[in-house]
Amino acid sequence: MINRHTAKIALLLCLACALCALLSGCIVNPDEQSQTGTTTTWNRYTEIPVTEVPTIVPETPTPDPNQQSWDEPTGSLENPVTPSPTIGVATIVPGVIPTDTPSPDPSATESTLIKRGEQSERVRNIQESLRRLGYFEGKADGDFGEYTENAVKEFQRMNKLTPDGVVGPSTLARLGSSTAVTAGPKATPTPKPTATPRPTKKVTATPKRTATPRPTATPKTSNVYLTLGNSGDKVRTMQSRLIELGYLAGNTTGKVDSLTEQAIIAFQQRNNLDDDGIAGPGTLEKLYSKSAKKAHSVVGVIGNTLKQGDEGAAVRALQSRLKSLGYLSGTVDGSYGSATADAVRAFQRANNLSVDGKAGYSTVQKLFAGTVKTSAEARATRTPKPTTTPVPNTYIRVTADPSGDYVTLEKGTMGSLVTKLQRALRSAGYFRGTVDGYYGDDTVEAVKYFQRDKGLTQDGKAGPATQRYLYEGDFPNES
Repeated sequence: MINRHTAKIALLLCLACALCALLSGCIVNPDEQSQTGTTTTWNRYTEIPVTEVPTIVPETPTPDPNQQSWDEPTGSLENPVTPSPTIGVATIVPGVIPTDTPSPDPSATESTLIKRGEQSERVRNIQESLRRLGYFEGKADGDFGEYTENAVKEFQRMNKLTPDGVVGPSTLARLGSSTAVTAGPKATPTPKPTATPRPTKKVTATPKRTATPRPTATPKTSNVYLTLGNSGDKVRTMQSRLIELGYLAGNTTGKVDSLTEQAIIAFQQRNNLDDDGIAGPGTLEKLYSKSAKKAHSVVGVIGNTLKQGDEGAAVRALQSRLKSLGYLSGTVDGSYGSATADAVRAFQRANNLSVDGKAGYSTVQKLFAGTVKTSAEARATRTPKPTTTPVPNTYIRVTADPSGDYVTLEKGTMGSLVTKLQRALRSAGYFRGTVDGYYGDDTVEAVKYFQRDKGLTQDGKAGPATQRYLYEGDFPNES
């Protein structure tokens, strides 16, 4: 019992000594007395000196592990000092809330941005990257112009970046990425770079084509007299000028014929010259001058045989002349159709010409320069059709020959053979009466016209030779 008690006392003493040794570091010796008669002040804890408020920085400072913070204020007992609360070494000033101000990203500074107006090697690298991805087709010249800016904007749009045309870190990173989106098909062509435009080809105006060009130099006119029957290059030049001024139509022949003579007279009358039909020095000088007056109408057609299917000014002149004489009732359109061909046949028939429907030399000369019968005059000279209808039994009905030979048809016959003859004559432009199967005076007249054009005996009878020409020659479809 005594030993246990003694051991407990020894343990308590050891604990007390350890506690005293521990607490001895926290007790501060009292200040020495400064003056006699003053009250000595004792501090329980070591006073923490008040430091100046440091400048607030964006980052939160790391607390110093050696700095102690005390729960109770220090100072004298009479004038205690209230320390400002601190976080680490930064003192919080009441009423001031520190805010974090991030510093700008050094990668996005103005010096790292590549934009329009710059000329450098890095611009050339950007252009090459854009070319590889299909956004740039111009020359990689290192000049950041409008064309390069448009290519950058298109790349940014396709890669979901802000399409501002400025190459910053994000655009550069995307350009060098293996996942960059390439350019799609272009709906409209990208405008060419304005820095180096392609030279525009100079387009020269195509001169207007004319039927006959105006002579480049005035032909020699002194001591030159061109009259009916003359021929040569001077005549051809004169005809070309008359065609140009509208007095003639067709092509030059190099010979002064009656139509060329009529054109000279028309020109002289139009330009107040002596109308003698001779192209002398005065007439030729006026003809080749710029003050020469154009014709009101074509005098004639030269150098052409006009036929069905032709078109042009010569055909128009022919139609106009036929219309003025009453042979053409259609439109003057410059196209030689079936109506024009029929009108030519009627004119040829009325004026004792070969009836072929073509406006050859003889027909044209007669039509424009000769004395002609109008359509009304031709109708007036025809044998009038009998006013009384012949008695049918006065005609002889004819039938086809069993052997196949042609049966001679003449006045007084009737039947299907006469009907066939009348239809063939009408188709050829010779018969204008009624197809009634009766061989009367109008049929006789039509047969005579046909025989004359074919060089046959003009007896008005449709014998085997006449019918062979009619059915098997020019008009086999009517056989």
